[in-house]
Amino acid sequence: MTPQEMIGLVGIILVFAGTVLTVIATRGKTRADAKTALDARIDARVAKQLEGAWTEIETLKTTVRELTEKDRLKSSAFARILRAIARQWPSDHGPDLDPSDIALIEDTIPPTWLRRPQNPTT
Repeated sequence: MTPQEMIGLVGIILVFAGTVLTVIATRGKTRADAKTALDARIDARVAKQLEGAWTEIETLKTTVRELTEKDRLKSSAFARILRAIARQWPSDHGPDLDPSDIALIEDTIPPTWLRRPQNPTT
């Protein structure tokens, strides 16, 4: 082999070795970059799901507050009705109940308890 061929062969070997070393050196970095990108995507997805969950929780809190207020109004109406009945019962015409209180609790009275209009033809 001539010295020029030897230099060429050594050059090719060095280029090949450099390429192999570059691939080996960047392989870990590429994996780390891929893992970092995957973690970022997962974090973004979890953040979006968490935001949706908090929105739903806030909606449910509002609904619970509304239902609690309705329940409080009904309970107050029941108490007023019972007090009115207790105060007025001995009278001849029966208790004089506030129609707005009756309207608040109307949906809680079983249909069988309601008076049916008397049909005079019966």
